[in-house]
Amino acid sequence: MISDLYAVVGNPIEHSLSPLIHSTFALETGQEISYEKLYAPLDQFDSTVDQFFVNGGLGLNVTAPFKNEAFKWVDELSATSTQSNAVNTIAQMDGKFVGYNTDGAGLINDLTRLGWQLAEKQVLILGAGGATQGILAPLLASGADITVANRTLAKADALRSQFPKIKILALKSIRPGWDVVIHATSSHSFETDVAVAKSVFQDSACYDLSYSQSGSTSFTEFVRTTARLVTDGLGMLVEQAALSFNIWRGVKPTTRAVLERLRSPKRQFIAGASCEKCAHVDSTYVEQDLLGNSTVKGCVDCGHIERIDGTKTVSIR
Repeated sequence: MISDLYAVVGNPIEHSLSPLIHSTFALETGQEISYEKLYAPLDQFDSTVDQFFVNGGLGLNVTAPFKNEAFKWVDELSATSTQSNAVNTIAQMDGKFVGYNTDGAGLINDLTRLGWQLAEKQVLILGAGGATQGILAPLLASGADITVANRTLAKADALRSQFPKIKILALKSIRPGWDVVIHATSSHSFETDVAVAKSVFQDSACYDLSYSQSGSTSFTEFVRTTARLVTDGLGMLVEQAALSFNIWRGVKPTTRAVLERLRSPKRQFIAGASCEKCAHVDSTYVEQDLLGNSTVKGCVDCGHIERIDGTKTVSIR
């Protein structure tokens, strides 16, 4: 039996957790799907996506840097993708390709899970690029009072022309006093690249749209000792994926258990096994992903850890 084919397209794409997340959703909901990673050269998005659908694909998730290209590629746009000027989900409907953007709603769902209030709160968004454009409409609909800060004011001002209710600031003009701060820049080294004083985040709830399975990013580490609450965007990734799955399959999977397992993979200890590094017995375990596949082997005594396929060995102590 051939399963219905879906994929996530991006560049790079090796790091994507989407196949694991969607395969877990499929098991939970009893859906027969196959979900893959699809690499597209930077100048070949259209041809890569064309070929995917010619080969029988039914739907795509779109990740960086192709969300704007996807916006232009589809036949029709949903209200959310029109507002954000970007598409992260493509579905075939009645012979047409329809583009959606589930990022903003995914963020709102995760903030709701966290219990963060937005109505009438002072919300600061760092960055005025595509990521910010994708989340502004639902954030404004939540009743938040939003300020966008960017190094280049002209770029933030262009965003305000689309969303007149927002305020704008230069990064160097930011002062403390925010209820919620959302990091939406593309910086991989927040302290060095963005250069905002730690005092800005005093007593704020800080959310990074970037994510890691450990929850540690350059932004979360920079604000951790100053902010009131800190989290990365892994929850948003799971929530927006659930919305995409619902668009394709007509069923909404649950998300909390998936997120918890991503954060804390299940460990199974190996009876009688000795650690290759410290030689301690009964301290060796394997970690299993959401589908029950063993991915990591480690030792709780010395902290030695390695990937099951042997491609990488690192120490967690």
